[in-house]
Amino acid sequence: MFGHLEPGFWRIFRRELRQIKKRPRLAFMLLPYPLLLFALLCSIFYEGLPTALPVAIVDQDDSNVSRQISRMVDETPELEIVARLSNLTEAKRAISKGQVYGVVLIPNHTERDLLSGQRPEIVTFYNNQVLTIGGIVSRAANAAVGAFSVGVSIQVRKSKGQIAYEAMAAKNTIPLQRSPLFNPALDYTQFLLSAVMPAVLQIFICASAVMAFARDRHSKGNMSRLVRLGQTPIKSMLGKLAPYALAYLTTLLLADSILFVLFEIPFKGSLLLHLGYTVLFVFSCLSLGTFLALLAKDTLGSLGLVGILTAPAFAFAGISFPRMMMNDFSFVWGGAIPLTPYLQLRTDQVVRGAETWVSLPTLGWLLLLLCLFCGMSLLLLTKQAKTKAVSDPSSLERNL
Repeated sequence: MFGHLEPGFWRIFRRELRQIKKRPRLAFMLLPYPLLLFALLCSIFYEGLPTALPVAIVDQDDSNVSRQISRMVDETPELEIVARLSNLTEAKRAISKGQVYGVVLIPNHTERDLLSGQRPEIVTFYNNQVLTIGGIVSRAANAAVGAFSVGVSIQVRKSKGQIAYEAMAAKNTIPLQRSPLFNPALDYTQFLLSAVMPAVLQIFICASAVMAFARDRHSKGNMSRLVRLGQTPIKSMLGKLAPYALAYLTTLLLADSILFVLFEIPFKGSLLLHLGYTVLFVFSCLSLGTFLALLAKDTLGSLGLVGILTAPAFAFAGISFPRMMMNDFSFVWGGAIPLTPYLQLRTDQVVRGAETWVSLPTLGWLLLLLCLFCGMSLLLLTKQAKTKAVSDPSSLERNL
């Protein structure tokens, strides 16, 4: 029974399990809700690569060549022509309204210039506010137009008497082969899904720690009661956070199982190291949430700090935008959040298959954040427990 346990880690651990059991909403947030959210994200990224993105064509040349270019753009798997517009004003309006993601402009005299050996300028307009989609539209349209241009140039050279081999060699003097090393299929399941889930889960982990400690902070015995039941501040904090750590570690491992088994994402690095930095990530987030819970004066303030620090964490983690190109403020912000070293470690081990020694500095970075947040939390917990004990000496005599 709970009352027969001696003060220490296990007493706090079982006490916290009972608190979670009494609060179904909190229990739902620990495991079922993150898994449901992950299932939703999986359904979004299931195809891996966006296809049939709507684009428009502005064909000012209206020639056989321009119509062939339009067909090649439309046959590109990533793109689908949904509108043929007469001018750029209509094209701008279509992009602004979100009807299309991009517009391919084929100017006047395209056929004439191409057949005469000149280089007509075919322009792709796209909305760069939608960074990922804009990049796909631009890359796919340029590839289609480039392939058509090379084909026509070779045909023109052959019509002038060059043999096929010479025509191809003249057009491609130095062949260039581009091979993405770590994501050759440009699969956004591997690129985004495996990074978005930890980013979202970080918010849940920190918020859970905030609510756990805020509950004790506003209870009758306050922090002095918690420390007394745990014997020491470190045992009290570990016993209180352990149920949440187990729940979120289970969530992350289940999510990884889905990625590696269902989506068949290859794992190229050290499984032992992967498990190690996953544990560090969860405890770092819990320590950060604990620190914010003890730092702020009320629960709403603590949750507000969690939202401010962790909600934009994905933008500062270096996945969608390189950290080396960020300003000092963004660089420091990203470096102070556990998600950044975790995603760097995850990329090194899961995607790149880097040697263990390559990841050791980043592992030390994550460990340093854990020690920092844990140390500051213990200092605040000890201070608040002593302050309460001095202000209310009679509480030490209560039978708990």
